[in-house]
Amino acid sequence: MKAKGLLSLLAFSEKRSGILLMLREEPRTLKEINDYFKVTSPEIIPQIRKLEKENLIFQQGKKYFLTEVGQIVTKSFNQLFRTLKIFENNMEFWKEHEISGIPEEFWTRLYELGNYKIFESTPTEIFKPHEEYIKNLLKSKWIKGVSPALHPEYPETITMLAEGGASISIVVTRDVLEKLQKEYKNELLKYMSCENASLRISDEEIKVAFTASDKFLSMRFFLKVGTYDFYKNIISYEKSALKLGEDLFSYYEKRSEKVELQDF
Repeated sequence: MKAKGLLSLLAFSEKRSGILLMLREEPRTLKEINDYFKVTSPEIIPQIRKLEKENLIFQQGKKYFLTEVGQIVTKSFNQLFRTLKIFENNMEFWKEHEISGIPEEFWTRLYELGNYKIFESTPTEIFKPHEEYIKNLLKSKWIKGVSPALHPEYPETITMLAEGGASISIVVTRDVLEKLQKEYKNELLKYMSCENASLRISDEEIKVAFTASDKFLSMRFFLKVGTYDFYKNIISYEKSALKLGEDLFSYYEKRSEKVELQDF
């Protein structure tokens, strides 16, 4: 079967693609496959035979396994499936925000957000995104963040966490650093005096704010009209999301310069 035919084999059958995703987790018996789809054997066997014919799965004993080709195809298909799920569940959010604020090399990893949740301000809970963010921040033992914007409560909170022993690394834009120096000098000096705290500056235009920690990943985007969205915040607790956040921080860390205490 040609690649186009193989794509059709999976894309146009929820059962066939579902079987592959099941077997990616672990080998399954025919009964387990039947029970999952709530169907009888005569209904599912034709789909299994098609997958066997195209060298995607094979039977050994009573269980079905992925072939090596099946493992490769399913891994890519799984990423596509999870990526589509990321967007389709909250398409209005992604439509109004600048996804391009994330470096392009990370676009294909957005599926790692997993089962994320969007916390949004409401008329009765204006500060809901902020409160949820702070609640998670206070539980964290290490924190890595990038910020092109500054909330008035963050300098004091971050400094308190650093003084309490949390390992913290922050990358800010030059505008944010200047604001810190001008309006939060005391907090800045206290933060910089902590051995477990690091501050770096980036002269690039950063269009995404995020915080990765041992507990959660928080992300905020700019709206397509150009303003920073303080009122909607993505939070994920998935391990894959934490890894995504760490890698994204490393990207900005390598492209920034360390700020020293003597600079002030």
